Amino acid sequence: MRLAVFSDVHGNLSALEAVLADISTEEVDKIVFAGDLCHFGPRPSACLQRLRELNALSIYGNTEDWLLGRQAPPAHFADLASWTYDQLDQSQRDWLDKLPFEHTISPDGDRSNALLIVHANPLDVNQIIFPPEEEQVARYGRIRQPDEELDELLAGVEANNVIFGHLHIPFIRTREAIKLFNISSVSMPGDGDPRAKYGLFTWQDRAWTFELKYVPFDIAPEVAAFQENQPPGWQNFVDTIHAEGAFPQKV
Repeated sequence: MRLAVFSDVHGNLSALEAVLADISTEEVDKIVFAGDLCHFGPRPSACLQRLRELNALSIYGNTEDWLLGRQAPPAHFADLASWTYDQLDQSQRDWLDKLPFEHTISPDGDRSNALLIVHANPLDVNQIIFPPEEEQVARYGRIRQPDEELDELLAGVEANNVIFGHLHIPFIRTREAIKLFNISSVSMPGDGDPRAKYGLFTWQDRAWTFELKYVPFDIAPEVAAFQENQPPGWQNFVDTIHAEGAFPQKV
């Protein structure tokens, strides 16, 4: 069994198409999307339509909650959330509303070998799982999330493998018997690498192997779409992309 799992498209159609083209060169049995599909980018409806056509297993993220009014977005994103919602037709909104919180994939019926796919963590779509402690120190200058703080987020988890995005930084972290795989993001990188990213998981000899794929894409069509569609804050997005090569996630 082989799975391709990607997360955090954030309305970037160019990056999404690049990832799907790369996945098409791999022999995969399932494609899974781990949430945050539309919000922030200039082409939310096109991204949603593309994912629906793909018929991938999909779950929702925190920005789906924002769009659907299940939780309030931060005040500085409220206008953009309203604009994004207005770009979707009712059938697209209904499709988002029916997405589940998680998917579990078990290759042999043994829950301990299962992959639990969530957006941010197994408890909710908001709280961040940070990289291993030593990487936190290297990246942030301090430990922002000690190992023991993971226990509440992982309570009751039977699968030994948890896959997620939300924080757009790829890493593998282990807590007790559970491996935590952050597959990073298709858009808005948090690690300084502007390429889109996704994960490949292969079940062989009763074990999972993991490969993180890096996919370059042309950002120019997204800049053009921002300029044409002009969502709230579009000029800041364009200026940042021109200055930094991407619009980064900063946490």
